[in-house]
Amino acid sequence: MPHIHELNDFTTSAFILHPTEPKLLLLKHRKIGKWLQPGGHIELDENPLEALHHELEEETGLKPSEYDIIAQPEQPNPGGGITRLPIPFYFFQHNYNETHKHIDLSYLVRAKTTKITDNPDGADAIEWLTLMAIRELYAAGDLFSESLSVCEWIFKHHI
Repeated sequence: MPHIHELNDFTTSAFILHPTEPKLLLLKHRKIGKWLQPGGHIELDENPLEALHHELEEETGLKPSEYDIIAQPEQPNPGGGITRLPIPFYFFQHNYNETHKHIDLSYLVRAKTTKITDNPDGADAIEWLTLMAIRELYAAGDLFSESLSVCEWIFKHHI
């Protein structure tokens, strides 16, 4: 989806844990040319969870029934018709370019299957990667240092 606002857009993404092996699913973003977690813009007619579901299906082939969001600490349940959304495990802002920023709600999910698409939307490649492979991508200049830091944190705390 194109940018909604000229200065800032909200996005959602997911770091996806392999169901059985110590690996994360990353894709090589076609426009940026770097390996990233799948995700994209939150459209005006959806909440972050709806956006996460459609972005993961478009970019990885994973349907919502094929992964679980790793729950963050409990939150109040006030009832009254309020839609409670999962709390992202990582919430950050980054520069998309010199004049535009993305505010990303990033979730940690565990896939229930290893089957992923061969044709990820907006990406040149998609792959389950070990921490060693992720570090090699960084050393080759194919991964942002911030992405490496998050991946290393995930491997330390969740794998």
